[in-house]
Amino acid sequence: MLSPGNFFRHEKIAEAITSHPVIVTVLICLIWSFSGLVGHAPWKSEEAILIGLLSQFNTGNFYFDFINLHSDTTAGPLFYGSALAVIELTSSVLSPHDAARLSMSVWLLSAFIFTGLAGRELWGEAQSWLAPLLLLSTVGLLIKSHQISTAPILISGLAVFFYGLTAAPRLSIKGGLWMGVGFSIIQFGAPAHNIVIPLLTIFFISTVNFRYRGLRFAKSLLISTFVVLGLTGIWLLTLYVNDPSFVDNWVYLFSKAITNPFRPPTFDNIVYPISVFPWFTWPTWIFVFWSLWIAGRDGLKRKELQLPLFLWAAITLVLTFTEINKESGLTPILLPFALIGSMAAGRIPRASGNILYWFAVMTAVLFTITAWVYFSASYFGIPRELSEHLLKLQPGYNADNRHLEVIFAGLISTAWFILLFNIKRRPERSVLIWAINLTFGWVITVMLLFDWVDERKTYAPMIASMMMHIDPIHNCVIAQVGPAQRGLIHYYGNIKTTKVYLENDGHSCDYLIYQDRWGTPNDIGLPWSLIWEGGRAGDRSERYRLYKREAG
Repeated sequence: MLSPGNFFRHEKIAEAITSHPVIVTVLICLIWSFSGLVGHAPWKSEEAILIGLLSQFNTGNFYFDFINLHSDTTAGPLFYGSALAVIELTSSVLSPHDAARLSMSVWLLSAFIFTGLAGRELWGEAQSWLAPLLLLSTVGLLIKSHQISTAPILISGLAVFFYGLTAAPRLSIKGGLWMGVGFSIIQFGAPAHNIVIPLLTIFFISTVNFRYRGLRFAKSLLISTFVVLGLTGIWLLTLYVNDPSFVDNWVYLFSKAITNPFRPPTFDNIVYPISVFPWFTWPTWIFVFWSLWIAGRDGLKRKELQLPLFLWAAITLVLTFTEINKESGLTPILLPFALIGSMAAGRIPRASGNILYWFAVMTAVLFTITAWVYFSASYFGIPRELSEHLLKLQPGYNADNRHLEVIFAGLISTAWFILLFNIKRRPERSVLIWAINLTFGWVITVMLLFDWVDERKTYAPMIASMMMHIDPIHNCVIAQVGPAQRGLIHYYGNIKTTKVYLENDGHSCDYLIYQDRWGTPNDIGLPWSLIWEGGRAGDRSERYRLYKREAG
């Protein structure tokens, strides 16, 4: 216990935390899932692309828009439908990008719930809260899951499917239902090629474990097939009612979305995951290796360990044969890691547990102090040297009155510090304390630093300035920019652009948006004339130019 522990320790609080780990886990999952979802602009990468696509669902016919946009995206109708539903429900209080992020919480919470159910089905009651805590605690899940992304819906679908798979030998009807629901979530929400993961997992386990070759599991497979076919039939019927041609279009696009991502493995596909593995799966990989060490060779014969191992193998195969260029592509692997790691998380040696516990505490303390120092520099101007450095990085930054955020962040920091003294010694303490530290650290970061980060990352002012030079009545706009920037131009500019030089219904495009780097020459000639140039404040790399076609 920390010293002076007796001063901060409250036995009733400590006993309540120790005696009710499930309640504590639920609270942590809720706080973690909802923090950081609202209050900042869309940032680059997948979030910018998806919010740009969501902004184009504006004709009043969701199915027409989806079919026409599907070729530009890997997300499915369930992803867009859930995001648009939350946008509509909260339109009076939230901006569209905040509401779309809020829809991610539904998938995050369902992932935690079904990871806990799967952990209990595999190992026992303790793993019903250890498994979701290990999933939540991984560094790789933190950032991407709090942005508009397909990662939450994918990991949710996998968790639902996997719970059904674990329950199938004992509860064939229930297992089959959840397998079908999970498969359908992946099919209609996530990038379509990921349906190969559950199919491979079923193939692997059925070839090795006799419990997955009997009549009970065959019954589960039949039920799950009926669920998938039923939901697919409803979707196809809905498309047909809107327009019969939508059915053929969706089947064609869906089949392309399954097969196109697969290609022979490259050197980068192997090296890249290995290079990010240590920090992306931290600290869960420690518990994974410990669980496998404890299980030994005999443990590999147990269905309980074979299931998450085969899920891991299926995910690895899919990742190997598809292109991975961002950490978000590795998110599915966190699910089997959390399940395997939870097996022996309560049996980690006391010395190792203490090391991880103290590492978690010291890391959290250092991070919290750093967050407060950086906030003080950006808000109060103290310390002066750091304040000048931050102002140089983001010229013109002027924080609004944020006294309420300061008070709230101070209360959160104090509550977290006191909580450290009220976690009793128990085998799972290192997992619990890491999850608590990560959650409180994330909340403090959101409260203190997101305002400055958002000012640095947002494209809104730049695009607003650019749009002032575009006539609302125009034929079309060419955007030779990155996919993320193109999405943000669609969202903030409320226009749809084309990627290449082309004729649009017999009329040449009126404007060209061109992205390059500051210092490069202006080498675009006739018929284009430069009418605007700019970039984000403080960004010394990206430059954007707006050209207008000259008459003649």
